[in-house]
Amino acid sequence: MSRLAAAVERIKTIECPTGEVEYRVADILDDYGIANRNEIIINRDKSLDRNGAQAYCTNPMENMGKSIVILAKSGLDDYVAKVEDAYIK
Repeated sequence: MSRLAAAVERIKTIECPTGEVEYRVADILDDYGIANRNEIIINRDKSLDRNGAQAYCTNPMENMGKSIVILAKSGLDDYVAKVEDAYIK
C-alpha cells in the first residue's frame, strides 16, 4: 500500500470535534510524509457533498494531479464530526 493510500485509510477513521477535521487531515498527511503540514490547503467543496456529508478537498500531491476528497458528517449535537469516506481523486 502506498503512503498516500495508507494516509487515506487513516483519514477514514477520524472522529473529532467539528471544526478540527481539516487540522487532523493535515496532521495525518504530514505524519505520512506526503506534504508539510504548513503547506496543506483544505477547501470545502459543496459540489462533492453526498448523503448529508460535507466534502473537503486537498491537493497534497498537486504535482501528480492527485487530490483527496474527505466526506465528513456532523453528529446530531453538531459537536462531533465523523469522516464517512475519503478517497483519492
